[in-house]
Parts: sequence; C-alpha cells; structure tokens
Amino acid sequence: MSKLLRGRLPLINNGAAVDGTTFNRTVRLLELSLDAFDPDATPQFTREKRDTLKFNTGDLIWNTTINTLQVFDGNNWISLSQELPYTTDPLEAQGQVGSVQVINAGAIVVSVGS
Repeated sequence: MSKLLRGRLPLINNGAAVDGTTFNRTVRLLELSLDAFDPDATPQFTREKRDTLKFNTGDLIWNTTINTLQVFDGNNWISLSQELPYTTDPLEAQGQVGSVQVINAGAIVVSVGS
C-alpha cells in the first residue's frame, strides 16, 4: 500500500553543479517520501477507511476497528487472527508419540512413555 513519491526533478550530468532550487526540491521530495514509506510497518486502517481504498491481492493491513491482522484475497478481507476480545491466557497442548529412551554408553539414562 505504501508508495514512494515520484520525482520529476532534472538530472545533472557530468558532475555539473546543482542550483539551490533543484537541491531544495530534491531534499523536500526525499523528506516527503521517507515520511510516507516504511517497509517494516504494517499499514493501519479503520474498517470504514479500508473500504474506501483500493488494495492489491495479498495486501496485509491491521484493522483498528476490530484489532486484527487482515489480508486481501482480491475480493474479501480475511482475518488472520481472532477479533477482540480474545484470550491472553497461556496456551497448552498435550500429546503422545510413543516411548523415548535416551541411552548413554549402553545405559538407559532417561525413559519416557510406556
């Protein structure tokens, strides 16, 4: 969604000096571009603002209306996390894959399972 601003400044060739006006315009363009573009930031939009904009398939946003990460599939927004409120309790899982033995120098050091 972020884009660098397009500059239409004249090019200087062969090491010629740059006049002050061109230099100042270049610096201002860079300031605007750098302020508008952060490749590491996830764009944030409310649902209402998101629905007024155009996005490409695969664009990723943080929806501040429901506090969830969403991806655009070309037609719909798909939430990649649960909408609030979601639990902040620690998650636990249990499983069993059989028995495990750790053998060191011919002796069983640890035996887990049946």
